[in-house]
Amino acid sequence: MIDIHTHILPGIDDGVQTEEEAIAFARMAVEDGITRMVATPHCKESSYHNDLPIVLERVRDLRAVLERHRIPLDLIPGAEVHICPDLVQRIEDGRAPTLANNRKTLLLELSLNQPPPVELENLVFQLKLAGIMPIFAHPERIQYFQDDVSRYEEVIRLGAWGQITSGSVLGTFGSGARRFSEQLIRNGLIHVLASDAHNIRGRPPQLREAAAIIAGWIGEEAAGRMVSSTPASLLAGEDPKVPAFEPIGRTIPKRSFLSRIFGSR
Repeated sequence: MIDIHTHILPGIDDGVQTEEEAIAFARMAVEDGITRMVATPHCKESSYHNDLPIVLERVRDLRAVLERHRIPLDLIPGAEVHICPDLVQRIEDGRAPTLANNRKTLLLELSLNQPPPVELENLVFQLKLAGIMPIFAHPERIQYFQDDVSRYEEVIRLGAWGQITSGSVLGTFGSGARRFSEQLIRNGLIHVLASDAHNIRGRPPQLREAAAIIAGWIGEEAAGRMVSSTPASLLAGEDPKVPAFEPIGRTIPKRSFLSRIFGSR
């Protein structure tokens, strides 16, 4: 599986704080079935100045650590970039890292409780015009979208992608976030499942259990794409081959992606 949203880089934001914790974090991810992981520290001018050179250096350092400990996890650079008016310019000058440093795929963070400081439809249009694919991180936890789901539907219609968090599916963030997660997923508005892991206890790097739950909602084939082919396409800077609003209700295959990996789902 591929996890495109994690906070594994030690001491760089509010995620993992030490090298020892990063090692345990990586081992937990591998045990869960994750083979590729994007390090996405917060990138926000007012608090976390994690521009591209910093992220590339920290990823290089942690890759060396994982190699020494023989942990088979492919670590990829990226960032969770807080929304702001000049995102295109920030990507061009290296202040806003893209996923896999591909300069095409941007993981966007909105405030959980405050309305966005820019018009989202216009921002998505600008990014798409510049050849950049925006992915909205954890929309199920964004109050602005919870208050009016049509706001989120519109940015997806305009060509953005959506990433749900495994903890939301599992109920870590409360029943409201879980219900909204199911609503968005069942209506074809979510394309990627990621952990948004910050530590090894309360917010661990695990996808398997949440993927199994999602398989019960939309089928194992669709759930499997959310942790395999779709994130792989986004990391390659390519549009995933799935419709923005995917029909639901398909029959679950007997030996699907998840059951081949995990055996019993």
